[in-house]
Amino acid sequence: MPMYPFVNESGGTAEFFYSMSEAPSIGVTVEVDGCRWTRVVSDFTVDPGTNRYQYPYVSNALPRKLEGCPTNAQGKPIIMSRRHERNIAAKHGYAKD
Repeated sequence: MPMYPFVNESGGTAEFFYSMSEAPSIGVTVEVDGCRWTRVVSDFTVDPGTNRYQYPYVSNALPRKLEGCPTNAQGKPIIMSRRHERNIAAKHGYAKD
């Protein structure tokens, strides 16, 4: 079974085993041993230098732990699709350069 990365509310990171068919989606919170963990994208899955026109990508311009975005281990927001990018921009009053 593959390992999937998670972060907790205090910023701790851990990886848990799930079968591919039972793995929680990115951004879903699970409870393990009484602690709440949110699944995030693996650092090897999303390269911080990824081209903006290829989704998902890690945004270096947006603030960390932005509401409505899953985050990587460093708290940087992960933009999942063009639609997600437009929704986040509208919700928080941002515009593309």
